[in-house]
Formats: sequence, C-alpha cells, structure tokens
Amino acid sequence: MCFTPSILYASSPEDSLVLNRVFDYHRNYARSIDGFQDNAYIKYQFHIDKRNFTLWLIPTMYSVAEGARDYLGESYCRLTYHSVHDYEMKRQVSIGNIAHYQKALPTVLELLTPDLYNVCLFKQHILSPFNRSNIRFYNYRITMIGNGLVVISFKPKLANTQLVKGQAYVLYETGKISSVEMEGEYNMIDFRIGVSMGESSARSVLPEHSEVEARFSFMGNRVRSRFEAVFHCPETLSDSLESVRDIQIMERVRPLPLEDEEQEIYDNYYGPNIEQPDTVEVDTVPPSRNFWKDVVWDGIGGALVTTQRAHTKSGYISLSPILNPQYISYSKRRGVSYKMKLGGEYFFSPHRFLTLNAQIGYNFKYRQLYLDVPLRMNYNPKREGYAEIELGNGNRISNSTVLETIINEHGDTIDFSDMDLDYFTDNFIKVKNNIEVFDWITVMTSVSYHYRRAVNPERMEILHKPTIYRSFAPVLTLKFKPWRNGPVITADYERGIKGVLNSDIGYERWEFDGSWKIPMRSLSLLNIRAGAGFYTSKSTNYFLDYDNFRDNNVPGGWDDDWTGQFQLLDATWYNHSRYYLRTNLSYDSPMILVSWLPLVGRYVESERAYFSALLIEHTRPYYEVGYGLTNRYFSAGVFASFLNTRFHEIGTKFSIELFRKW
Repeated sequence: MCFTPSILYASSPEDSLVLNRVFDYHRNYARSIDGFQDNAYIKYQFHIDKRNFTLWLIPTMYSVAEGARDYLGESYCRLTYHSVHDYEMKRQVSIGNIAHYQKALPTVLELLTPDLYNVCLFKQHILSPFNRSNIRFYNYRITMIGNGLVVISFKPKLANTQLVKGQAYVLYETGKISSVEMEGEYNMIDFRIGVSMGESSARSVLPEHSEVEARFSFMGNRVRSRFEAVFHCPETLSDSLESVRDIQIMERVRPLPLEDEEQEIYDNYYGPNIEQPDTVEVDTVPPSRNFWKDVVWDGIGGALVTTQRAHTKSGYISLSPILNPQYISYSKRRGVSYKMKLGGEYFFSPHRFLTLNAQIGYNFKYRQLYLDVPLRMNYNPKREGYAEIELGNGNRISNSTVLETIINEHGDTIDFSDMDLDYFTDNFIKVKNNIEVFDWITVMTSVSYHYRRAVNPERMEILHKPTIYRSFAPVLTLKFKPWRNGPVITADYERGIKGVLNSDIGYERWEFDGSWKIPMRSLSLLNIRAGAGFYTSKSTNYFLDYDNFRDNNVPGGWDDDWTGQFQLLDATWYNHSRYYLRTNLSYDSPMILVSWLPLVGRYVESERAYFSALLIEHTRPYYEVGYGLTNRYFSAGVFASFLNTRFHEIGTKFSIELFRKW
C-alpha cells in the first residue's frame, strides 16, 4: 500500500502555489449558483459498430438494438441550478431518430457537467484532481506556457475507475480552470471529455461548452457516441413549450450548424425537406411503423427490459423492468431473492401530491411473494407533512416460542423440526401521519394491524393450536435531529390493544434507534447505527416483533441494506427475546485494500468493512465482522459470526449491480 503526505502537492513551491490557487478558487472567487437559470443546447450521436441479441437486454439500449446503426438527437432545454449536479431540466424542444424518442445512454449526460472543484466530478463518482482532499491519489506536473496560463497535467497513482487522467489550462493569478481535457471510465463507459468553463462568478464553475466521446462495450456489442452541449444560449423560449418535437424551432435556436454526416442521418429518417407543424405531440413518430416493430418489439419487448413510464401533466407512473438483474440478490441464509419497483406521483398542487413507492419481491428459498405498497399524501412538504396508508405481507416471521410450547406438550413422541410450525406469514396495514413540529423534531402517529397465519395450518390444527393471530396497536414515533449533519435519533412507543378487530395480543413495546452517516475524505463514509428495544408487558410470548430489529427476506443492493443490518443472524433470533441491544458499524471507502492490488484493483469502485454486535435474552453476545466490495458488475461480501468469542459460522452475500446506475 502506498501513502503520500497530504502536504506534498508538486515538485516545487511554485507548483504548490498554483495547485493551492486551484483548490481554493471556488471558495475565493465563485459565488453560489443556487437559483441560477440558463439555456442549453444538447446534441448526441450514436454509431453501432457491433451488436447482437444481448443489446436489447441492456437498459436504455433497447431502442437502438435493431434497425439503423446511426442515430442523432437534439434538445433545447431550460436549466435551473441548485448546484452543478443538482438542477431541474425542462426539455422544451427535442428532435431525433431514436424510436419513440426514447433515451439511450442517459448516463453520458452527466459527463457534460463535471463539478471540477468538488470532491467528486459526477455526483458520488470519480474523485476530482482539483480538490485538495484527493491529492494523495494523483501525480501533478505544472508547465508555464505564457499569457498568464499554466498547464496542469494529472494522472492517477493507481489504476482505478474512480480516477481520471488529463490536463487543464489554468489562470495563474487566480487558479481558475479555463478548460480541461480528461479521460477515464464511468458506469462501464470509456470516455474522453473536453470542457470550456464560463468566464466569471457563477458561470466560472459551470461549463460553457462540453464535448464527450464515449465508447461502450459489453458481450460483443460496441457502441460509439458523441455528446455535445452549448450552455448560455441566448434565446429563451416560452415557458409554454415543453417536450415538443419541432424541426423548425430547432433550426432557429440551434447554436451550431449540423455537419454533413449529421444532416444525412436526419434526411434518411425524416426525408429531405420535410415539413412539420409548429408543435408535434410527444409520442408522435414521423415515419410509419409496422406491427412487429411497434407492438411486439417496442411494446411487449420494451416492457421486459426497460423501465416503463407513463406521464400526464399532473404526474406519472413507472414500473421497473420485468427482466431486471439489478434486483437479484443472494445470501447464505436467505437464498435467492428478486424484486421489482412500482412508483408514481400525482400532483393536485405544488404542495399537495400523492406518491407511490411499492415493492414486489419473491424469495425462492421460501417460495413466497412479498408486497409492500405505501400510498402517501404529501400535504406540507416543507415540514415533511404527510398521511400514508401502507399495505403489505411483510417478511415471513419466525416464532420459536410456538414450537417450544408444542415440544413441551408432546415431548419426544413427534419430530417437529421439519414441519415449519414456528413460521407465520405476516399481513399488515398501517395508517400514519407525520409532521415536522420543529426543525429538530418530527412526530409520527400511526395505527398498525397485523394478521399472522401459520405456514403449516393443517398441522397446527391437528395439534389443537391457533393458526391465526391478530394484533391492533396505536404507535407514537419521535424523531430527533438536533444537528444538521449529526445523528438521527428515534423513539417508538407501541401499545397493543386486545379485542379491537378481533385482536388477541396485548403488549407494550419501546424502541430507541440512532444512526449517523459521517462523511470523510474522498468519498469515505463511516456508518454508525445503535439501538435498543424491550417489552414492558406482553399477554403472550408469541410475536415479540420489533420495527427496527427484524429480518428482511427481499434485500436490495449495495446501497440498500448492506450496512446497518446483520447478515448471518438466524431468523428465529429476531423474534425470540423480550429485549435487544445492537450496534452496527461500517466504513466505506473507494480504496481500502483490494483497490491497491495490481490488475484487479482497477475494477473495484468501493470497499466496505463491517462490525456488528448484538445482545439478546438467553444468548451469549453475538458478533459479526465482514468485508465487501462493489464494482460495475456485482457486489460481494464475506462475513463471519461469533458467539461470545467463539467462531460460529461464515457466510457470503452477493447482488448484481450491473447497470444499476443507468
């Protein structure tokens, strides 16, 4: 492993002076761009060098998986910035020859607006060579070229997809970057970027002109693309124009003339000298289409491999692809899981709108379908005010107390180990109301109703045991966030009431939970989670069911549940104790161990170290340690568990990350 002192910028004091001016430019000279508005013209071109049947399985590439090999599109947009990568884009005019005006390789659009002075060039990806916290990853060379300009050449100290190489032209007096050229890898795409920055103030941290050449190769498919963006365009279009398809308007606002090759692509698609009305509907496709292309290929086939999204003026509804490798995961204990997402929004007004974020999952080990459908009415977004109704069948819940009772009653006369007598399905409905009372405290009141049914009801009936258990409970949750970037602390109180809607379980439960994500240098992140829960009363020992300490049979990817959870803990332990104390720690960094190894290190995007501890009733202290890594293709981890200080078991976890960020 190689370490470089953080004070070593370059080979001479003069070089260090230039680098310091670059690192400090944003703080010293550039004002905030929050609220800054701009007009932008974007042009993109694709050429399909090679393709095969696997191209239609790749997200956003379905629309170019057959037919022509050359594609061209243009957009004229209105941008409202909050930061370089946080902006609202209103596409006012768009034309192009991709079927149904679908997007292809939209991830390349991010490359048009690098945030040069931030820790990351593109949101949470690729460490910028122009940020002081990243100097330990780069080597620099400074060349004076006159006219007040210097050239800063930079290259990574190790090959990794989180680093880039290239050169920048910089103003010597201020450290302002005038232009930059760089190349690297991002989301399975090899790219070269050329960016010219604006002149002063807010514009000096925003691109004025960007060009990206990108190459994508996967399973024999090779696609070349070129994206170009011109910002600060002078003509501002009417706000009433949104997502219209009009060649005449585009010809008027286009800041750069089309090249002969580009014009030929349009001529082959639209026909020469085509006349169009002033506005064309979004879903209009000028050339005629046949049944196979329109209905089978674009319709049915598209639903299998691309996100389906339907818009109205008031909202949208979307469904993740049916064939979606991103939502396949495996762990030793839970086996293979698969899930899909259904989302939507409907706006009654800017401050009153409905949201839906449903998940549908299937666990192959347990052969069970899982649903979680929360429908939320947001009535005060500024204060996190919303009312929500959530329906689901939860996770398959285990209750070892049921099995222990049966064994005590029948002794050793029957082998109950393979009868699943301690497993129940959990169907529930929750009604919630949430409001931020003050900036540092949020109050949620809710009511929950659970309907639990035995997985093996026939055997339970033979043994004269109930097959159904019901519970009804009001819940009060307080969330405290006294510091803007500090920990979030929650306190839950739940009271089960017998007799309401045939409920037969009475109880009183308390839970406390704290979580803190501490950002560190260069994308490193420390995750801390600690919690406790206990029952102060219970009419039965069945279903000691906690909200913050529970099993999850349909987990997500690397960013969903790989931290703050126990990976090897047996399902029965979650529902076994009248109390629990837990701690989960993880440390995330682009480069910990494997990233520094030759050959394989360049493919690692992030690494993570884990430590978890648990104390419950009738069990020695339980510990887990683990290590995981993620790259463009998959996330993998290995975990070991210990009871007290004695080794218990080892296990693995795996999820597919392929195209997750597309």
